[in-house]
Parts: sequence; structure tokens; C-alpha cells
Amino acid sequence: MEAISCLISRRSVREYTREPLSQQEIENVVETSQMASCWENTQPIRYIAVLDEDLKNRIADECTKKFPWNTENIHEAPALIILCAIKGLSGYEPDGTPSTTKGTHWQSFDAGMAASYLCVAANALELGTLVMGRYDEAKIKEILDLPENYDVSCIIAIGHPAVIPAANERKSLKEVLTFR
Repeated sequence: MEAISCLISRRSVREYTREPLSQQEIENVVETSQMASCWENTQPIRYIAVLDEDLKNRIADECTKKFPWNTENIHEAPALIILCAIKGLSGYEPDGTPSTTKGTHWQSFDAGMAASYLCVAANALELGTLVMGRYDEAKIKEILDLPENYDVSCIIAIGHPAVIPAANERKSLKEVLTFR
């Protein structure tokens, strides 16, 4: 798929076929996602692929109960990617002092870049994704037994789309672009 077409056609998918994803499909998507730029090539992003149906449903039921729309979206998806960032790498010097006044901003920036690459890579491979940001991070870390230095940046549902929604209307260039 041509790059511009792939970027423009990517959608948030909420309806998937029941076709399971293979480890190879996940590896293909993550391998591309790893190419996202990051702070001083620290490569702070880690991916936890949840293919086990019972574990995925446990995350849905125990980690998103305050956000029922996410619970439903997770149940609908055949797999999840829990995208994490290792604390203290992005935006920090090797001795642990902040490199800029932005603090942990760069960690979020790196995670966003990785999530974006992951979603576009999935689209290029004819997979659908949905990025979710409402969840109980402590509970996810407990269920998945994640290291203390991992911050959960987002949950990404992934699978073969059953329905690809239409694009939402975008603001005009006059509203979003300024030349100086």
C-alpha cells in the first residue's frame, strides 16, 4: 500500500472478524513499529501482545469496568497490544537528570510515535486497530506482572476488521495550519 494512502485510510476499528491473529502477524506489525523515532535512540517502548482469549477478557473485565465502551471494544477484538514505555529514558540524561524542561513529556511523545507507527503498519497489513487510553494501569500491571519501571501508555485492540468506518470530518487547513 502506498504510504500516503495508508496514512489516509487508517481508521479506529471497533468491529472485527473472529479470525485469530497469529504471532507472526503481531511480529510483523511490531517490527515496523520499532522503526519509530525515539529520544536519542533509547528505544524505550515495549509491547505486550495478548493473544490468549481468557487473559484478554480478564483485562477487559477487570481493567476497564469504569469505561464500559473500552470493555466492549476489548471483548470484540481478537488480540491486544499493551504498549509500555520504560520510565526514565526519554528526555533524560544517562545519569537520570532531565534533559529538558518537559520532564516525562518525551516518554509520552515516544509512546505516541510508536503507537502511530503500529496502527499504520497494521493498516498496511490489512489489520484494524483501536487505541484506548482509559484503563486501570495498576490492575493491568498486576495481571500481566509487568516490571515496576514499565508505564502502560495505551491499550491497542488489533484484528481483522469486519467493518471499516468512514473517516470523520477534519478541520480545514486554515484552522490547523499557520505560516509565519
